Order: sequence, then C-alpha cells, then structure tokens
Amino acid sequence: MTRDGLGIVMFTVALVALFAWGGALVTRASGGAEAAVLGEGVSVENGEQVFWGPGKCHTCHSVGTQGSNVRCPNLGASADGPEIALRAVERAEERSADTGSRMSPADYLVESIADPSVHVVQGYKDEMPKVFEPPISLGADEISSVILYLQSLGGVPDPGAISLPAELRVAAAGRGAFQPWEPYLGGDTVRGREIFFDVEGPAPCAKCHRVDERGGDVGPDLTGLAGTRPAPFIVDAVLRPSLEIASGYETVLVQRTDGRLVDGVVKDESADSLWLVTPDGEEIGLALAEVARRREQELSLMPDNFADVLTVTDLHDLLAYLFALR
Repeated sequence: MTRDGLGIVMFTVALVALFAWGGALVTRASGGAEAAVLGEGVSVENGEQVFWGPGKCHTCHSVGTQGSNVRCPNLGASADGPEIALRAVERAEERSADTGSRMSPADYLVESIADPSVHVVQGYKDEMPKVFEPPISLGADEISSVILYLQSLGGVPDPGAISLPAELRVAAAGRGAFQPWEPYLGGDTVRGREIFFDVEGPAPCAKCHRVDERGGDVGPDLTGLAGTRPAPFIVDAVLRPSLEIASGYETVLVQRTDGRLVDGVVKDESADSLWLVTPDGEEIGLALAEVARRREQELSLMPDNFADVLTVTDLHDLLAYLFALR
C-alpha cells in the first residue's frame, strides 16, 4: 500500500473513532467486562472488593500508600487532605454553596461517581470514566457498595444516605446490552505484543510504557488499560497522543541558566531539585537554582507518527494487544 493510501486509511480509522467516541453510549463500548462474583447485596466488604478489583478504582486513586494517585486524588489521609469521608463533608458544603441546593456528604460521593465531570478537584483533570458504562460496567449495588467503602474511610457507613440517580440505575441495569466497538480491521494480539515490546522497532512503546512488570516509566502504566478505557479512547491515544495527556505525564520544557534546553516529564520535585525523565528514558536531576524558566508543553512526549511508521496490519495488531489489556 502506498503512503498516501495508508494516510487515507489512518484518517478513516481516526474519524470512525471520533464519531464512535462522541455519538452514543453504544459507541463508547469496548466490550462489557463480566462482573466479579461478590457477596449478596450492598456492603462495605463488597465495596472494598470492587474498589480494588473490577471497579479498577485503584488504577487512578490511592488509599494512603496503596494504589495509584498520579491521575486522581488519594482517598486516604495524604497531601490531598484527610480521609475521603471527612473530606466529603467539606466538599459537600462547597458544592451546596455552588449549586444553591443542599448536598450531603453522601450526595457528594454519589455525584463524584454518577457525573465525575461536573466537579473536578482542583489540580486534577477531567479524566475519570463513568464506571457504570463499558468497559467497567458496574451495577447499582456495586456502586452503592463502593460508596459505603468510601464512607468507611474516616467515617461511618450510612446505607440510608445513598440515593443513586435514576439515570445511573437505568444505565447500570443495561450494562450487558451494549454492542462492542470494533476497529477497522481485526488484529493479532501476539504480534501486537511483539511490536509493543520491540524497543528497536518503529513503535517502541515499552521504552516509555509499562505492562505488568515490564517496560519503562516515562508514560502511564498500561496494565489493565482496556479494563478502564473504551476502544475509541485507546485509538485516539495511539494516533493523537496530544489530544488528552494523562495527569502527571505532561511534558515540561526547561531552560537552564546556561541556555541549554531539556524537555521531559517531571518525575519528582523538591524544594531545591527537579528530576525529569526524557523521551529516551534518561532521568536528569537539576538544581532549581540552575533552572532559568520552565513551561508546560501542549504536545505529548509520545510520537504522533504511528500512522506513518506502521503498516495497517501492524497498527491493528498493536491495537488488538492494547484492547486485550484487562
């Protein structure tokens, strides 16, 4: 296939992904995951199991030192505040003042799951998925159980205070009725895995991304990616990586006092030092005294030329592997 032909195909793939992403719930599906076998009813114990299991909450949130809070707030006692049950009291007061109607702490927790985009905690991005939609597809009892678990983190669980919106219950009840979104072509997951981990190949994903215990730490850990993100989102992330950059992985351009420039992702920062990870995976430590200026970039460190460097078959093999990361 000619390069022009490949460009047309890639444009078609991206266009289909965009329509799929913005059109309707069915097009956000990447295939509903089966619900975990839990105890009956709504309980703190079930909520804890969902949080650390099928709900995938721990892939973006921490509770104290457990989990990952690169993208979303730590829900335990941390720099983000006290444990979430205590924090919810303050947030509910803020939301009540903003909306003009009384909101209880339980209402705040419900809102944060039912409509996570309506109020985003300062310092974080609007990137939490709706967990009652595919691919996570939690049911109403699972969501209520998670809220009970959150109430137990610094507070007393109160099942009677939890009232899920009707639209959430309807969506959660229909979680098995969605048709999976399918890519332009099928792919070979085994071949896709080889492409992903070939650091000398045209798409050396593993230089920056980790799956399980293998790969780099420049970009987000992709373990369980397809368990939290629908297929169209993954297609966009591969073809247009600067469209939405995950929190904590923004590129920073630093000009040193000697005039030299260095760009990378901020790995760590203290009162007097800054550590960056470059696109090659090199970690560079700088004293803040030698930083003349720094600026966050709008472009991701991830290259946006996969449509040019991969064949159509290779691209869909890679996508097939990413879609299988649950």
